[in-house]
Amino acid sequence: MKDEMLVSEENSLGFTAVLVHLGLSVSVIAALFSGLLAGDYKKIVHLGFTVHSWIGMAGASIVLLRILLGLVGPANLRFVNWVPCTRARLQHVKDDITGLFRFRLPERPTHVGVAGLVQALGLLALLLIALSGIFLFFTIEPGHKSRGVVHAVKEFHEAGLFMIVIFLSMHVGAVTMHAVRGHHLWRRIFFLKEHPVSQ
Repeated sequence: MKDEMLVSEENSLGFTAVLVHLGLSVSVIAALFSGLLAGDYKKIVHLGFTVHSWIGMAGASIVLLRILLGLVGPANLRFVNWVPCTRARLQHVKDDITGLFRFRLPERPTHVGVAGLVQALGLLALLLIALSGIFLFFTIEPGHKSRGVVHAVKEFHEAGLFMIVIFLSMHVGAVTMHAVRGHHLWRRIFFLKEHPVSQ
């Protein structure tokens, strides 16, 4: 009951949550596309790598800010209030997945049930990609091929492309399905009144 009360505060969102979400969205997509050009790090002229490095550092800063807010920020952003790590929250996840197999869309607040699990896994993936990117920013020498630990971290970081694509596909797909059902998240993002859902 307490979890649901805390999470229900999300329905009003808030300027900080909206700003951080938009920052994450823009920076992740920009890093994703600029990363396709970063393979020129082995060359003397490495504009693609330089652009991706700075976009990545900006994105990593926003990811770290989101993690910080999840630890000490507003109640609706704190992980302790919504990450599915309790028996009750895991039961919501199980119920939602069972419902999806029966073609029923979960009717829950933003971070409850399977949505909370997807968000938690997505943030974990973004954190790992951000930390590996920060490491590479300070260790890769442009104009030289990476070796040893740096090469291993680079390979892991590049695999992050697939994690991001999978997460974005799930997230955008879920938002689209809810919009089709009448839960217009974009209305809440821009502080507009949400229309009631017709049953």
